[in-house]
Amino acid sequence: MLEPPDLDPQSVLRQFERRASHFEDNDYLLREVETRMLSRLDAVRLAPQCIVDLGCGLGAGVAALQKRYPQAEVTGLDHSPAMLARARERLAPPARGLFAGLLASLGAGSSPRQHFIEADIAAPPLPRDSVDLLWSNLSLHWLARPDEALAALMRIARPGALLMFSVFGVDTLRQLRAPREGKAGTLMGFCDMHDWGDALVNAGFAEPVMDMERIDLSFGRVPDLLRDLHRLGGNALRSRAPGLRGRGFRDALQARLQATQGDGAALSLSFEIVYGHAWVPARKRREDGLSPIEFLPARPRKGKS
Repeated sequence: MLEPPDLDPQSVLRQFERRASHFEDNDYLLREVETRMLSRLDAVRLAPQCIVDLGCGLGAGVAALQKRYPQAEVTGLDHSPAMLARARERLAPPARGLFAGLLASLGAGSSPRQHFIEADIAAPPLPRDSVDLLWSNLSLHWLARPDEALAALMRIARPGALLMFSVFGVDTLRQLRAPREGKAGTLMGFCDMHDWGDALVNAGFAEPVMDMERIDLSFGRVPDLLRDLHRLGGNALRSRAPGLRGRGFRDALQARLQATQGDGAALSLSFEIVYGHAWVPARKRREDGLSPIEFLPARPRKGKS
């Protein structure tokens, strides 16, 4: 089963609120994973009418999915008001004409087929059986109870809908992890790929497919590495150190990194990217965990009335 991470949800929200103004400067990893996820849709026969991007951030995924499925209504859902404000701004069509200023002041933004909702991924305020494609790019691992979120996603998904997501796997940031880390957590942990697969089945999804790959990022200097890592998310653990880390921590971290790379080699960080997709059965399991059974009358045999 999925181990609930030791995350403080309010700290997660505060961190993404602070990063909203410059998040696009360091979202290259999300955009790369998004491209790889979109390519996986090539093998899927799907014509969704309603798509939800869970943890949409600055809205790049919303735009990409709208381009791929122009007939669909695409909704971006995120818990961060600052991220959603930037998403609406970035996806707004170019202002033209006499009423452009008025429309902007009224908050008119993205395409009529694109919408944004401020909400927790674990409690999406959407109607039951209303979504054809649930999409999440590197966001589900930020949830304190990902198993409960999967159950909530099953509720809003239509029979026959597809869930496609990516998360960080257990080997992410392995170069930064001390062999015996103390109680004050420095790095959040990530769940195993197989645990995600089991959680999908437990939530009622069918035919889960899980796989993973590793993406290595290289940096010239430790300050560059720490800056990008901080902008990708930072530390939202409840057990994190209460104050700022000093020079001794930075020096020890640099020594650990260089020990894994060798003298003169570029500093490298590994990210294990776990991809998963699963289908919603034609007959969904009830929320109490039971599956309905339908009894059909027997067909009359040939030659009998």
